[in-house]
Amino acid sequence: MTTQTHSGGAVSRFFRRQPVTAWLITANLAVYAATVAQSRSMLGNHTSALFEATALYPPLVAARDEWWRLMTSAFQHFGPMHLLLNMYMLWILGLGIERSIGHARFFALYLVSAFGGSVAVMFYGQNALTAGASGAIFGLMGAYAIVAMSMRLDVKGIGILLVLNIGVSFLVPGISLAAHLGGLVVGALGAVVLVVLPRRLPGRVGRGGRETVSWLAYLGLVALVAVAAWYAADTMQWGYVLRR
Repeated sequence: MTTQTHSGGAVSRFFRRQPVTAWLITANLAVYAATVAQSRSMLGNHTSALFEATALYPPLVAARDEWWRLMTSAFQHFGPMHLLLNMYMLWILGLGIERSIGHARFFALYLVSAFGGSVAVMFYGQNALTAGASGAIFGLMGAYAIVAMSMRLDVKGIGILLVLNIGVSFLVPGISLAAHLGGLVVGALGAVVLVVLPRRLPGRVGRGGRETVSWLAYLGLVALVAVAAWYAADTMQWGYVLRR
């Protein structure tokens, strides 16, 4: 009885203090559970209809305009180990970042990082079926590093974590290096416009002005990534035409 009460309290506290992290983890777990139910396999969940309709396969984005895959693929995972590793990293990073920069900024960083990782795959992983939250997670690591450097905090820990994860991306087959690096770069840029920029603007701009400039810059970043996605798809279509 006591253990259950403490456990329930910890979960409730987690949802109250880091609601975006908590609901993102919940969404990923729910999507995985749905694919397992459809495929009737924990390891072969990628054979489910939901997985096949939402994972990122660049030729389908280019040929059929299935643009949703650029975001939905970030909520799909190949098996339980892939899911659990990503959710563990999301939990760790969420605890360290969400409350410090605010829920809305954290959610915005997560989404644009996932988007950036998918767009990088459109350029450099065109023949691969890609899924996973790791592009967004790399973006959060990049954002953490940028914010820490701007505040002159010790970045040794996050630096080592990034080096290790990038090294694994290079060395282990089947890992999308493009998604990881794309998410990392876009997440770092997102931190610049959402966190660093408003702190560097003159005091006379005012809080409202800083918020406006920050979010407009964020929308500009999203637009830039969207243009890159369109260019990648357009280039892919022309490539198919020329090969024919």
